[in-house]
Amino acid sequence: MKKGDKYSRHSKSMDYVLAHDIPLSPAPCHGISDDELVSITVRDLNRQLKLKGLTREDIVRMKQRRRTLKNRGYAASCRIKRIEQKDDLEHEKNSEFSESEKFIEDSMKLREEIEALHRKYEALQKFAIQKNFCYRASTNNPIPFALCLPFVL
Repeated sequence: MKKGDKYSRHSKSMDYVLAHDIPLSPAPCHGISDDELVSITVRDLNRQLKLKGLTREDIVRMKQRRRTLKNRGYAASCRIKRIEQKDDLEHEKNSEFSESEKFIEDSMKLREEIEALHRKYEALQKFAIQKNFCYRASTNNPIPFALCLPFVL
């Protein structure tokens, strides 16, 4: 091999991988469907494969196919779970955002109400000063203006 060849230097493990890289069969093998292959227990699969008298290579191929199909199933269920979780989180985020917007609106309305009440209070105070009287909050009875001055200021 040439010095720059990409396959000139590889480990023994690489030799094993290349030598044992058996492609999966595209369709079910030896009378066992993919659904059966995935759902059957390992013990029953070994028994069936032994009874059929398959070669060691065919047995390895069937077991590889079974593992690949199971992994596909696991990947699909994880994908579905991740999508559902994402949808749930998006819904929760939108709900939290809506609630936050509602709190902001409520807060703004309350601030406007407080400002309006403050303006009314100031107008009432000016009116009381102009008319020379005021009310004590506890009695609702008018009292002379001279007694109100400490409260007004």
